[in-house]
Amino acid sequence: MKTAETGRIAMSTMLRSCFLSLLVTTLVVGCATPPKPRELDALEELRADPGLSAARKRAPDLCKKADKALAAATDKWQSNDLGESVNHALLGQIFYRHALALADQDKSNARIAEAEDALAVIEEEQKAVQKDLDDEKEKIGLLNKAAQQSEEMKSLAAQMAADKKANEEKLAQEKLRADTGDRIADAELALKTADTVDAEKYAPELYKSASQILAKAQAEFQAGQMEQAQASAGIAKKTAQDAAAAAKPSYERDAAAEAIRKKADAFHADALRLPGVNVRRDIKGSLQRVVISVPATLLFIKRQTVIGAGKDMVLNPIGELLKKPEYASFPVQVIGHTDSRGRASSNLALSAARAQTVYNALVTRGVEARRMMTNGQGGADPIADGRTAAGRAANHRVEIVVLYQ
Repeated sequence: MKTAETGRIAMSTMLRSCFLSLLVTTLVVGCATPPKPRELDALEELRADPGLSAARKRAPDLCKKADKALAAATDKWQSNDLGESVNHALLGQIFYRHALALADQDKSNARIAEAEDALAVIEEEQKAVQKDLDDEKEKIGLLNKAAQQSEEMKSLAAQMAADKKANEEKLAQEKLRADTGDRIADAELALKTADTVDAEKYAPELYKSASQILAKAQAEFQAGQMEQAQASAGIAKKTAQDAAAAAKPSYERDAAAEAIRKKADAFHADALRLPGVNVRRDIKGSLQRVVISVPATLLFIKRQTVIGAGKDMVLNPIGELLKKPEYASFPVQVIGHTDSRGRASSNLALSAARAQTVYNALVTRGVEARRMMTNGQGGADPIADGRTAAGRAANHRVEIVVLYQ
């Protein structure tokens, strides 16, 4: 009995060890994502099939089921349940292929219908040809009956030759008229193309000339002067194309300038909503500017160049505004200013140091450094009367200047 009990204890200990080893192995293997099943790859390729857009319209419910199966297959794969992943992937393939087959069937039915319509047209044409053939056979029979009447036969032949010549001449005239109409239409299209770049404004002489020559071609066409109308239409088309080419650079330049102006208007409107700062718009040299003026008292204590504790909050909305994607193309100047008291060199150094401090603060807020430059003006550019305390305080400022042309 003691030996049997000892054996049972040893067996139990061994089973617990195997179970723990199996559990550890399962956990280790379960932590890694297995290779993606080929069935899931095939399902994803089906979902990328260009024809699936038509299938979604034809069989939306099937496609929704397939999409759910794809999501389930992906989830099961990532959860290391390859068997369920394969099952869901195969089910999704069935749904997608069924939807694609229905869409292809619709296309085939449409092609069959088109072919049947074309066949009906051909049959009608064959009937008409057969009727014409029957008519011609009847005419030949009549001609054979009149073969003995040579004079009448000669007269009839002469008449047919004359009719043929008349028909050929008429056909040639209609073709000439159609060709002339096409050339005039080409010239009209060229003039309309010139309108798209406002050639009447940017190339007025060429545009006016093209319009006049086109009007001449139209008048000649109405008068039946086809050769002259074709020549005039060709000249009008070339002149209109020249007008478009001449106008395009100016049109694009002005359009780009207008786009920049509208963007600057939007920036100015946004800047006016910034708290605690003064905003103005002015022109300096060839550049236009939106100036955000931050009083030094909002940032610095006395004549320090380090932003005071808790005083940098005013720069947060400014940084957010400068980072907006629609304003990212605008370069920025950070310019320090002081009043005119004291030595000019000291004021210049103070203003430059403060500008650099604000520059650094904006960079830490995500504004691209390559967009910005710094400068110190000292007391050289006052905005208020330096003889009063209020004026001197106003002159102590850091300006964040957005430039555009």
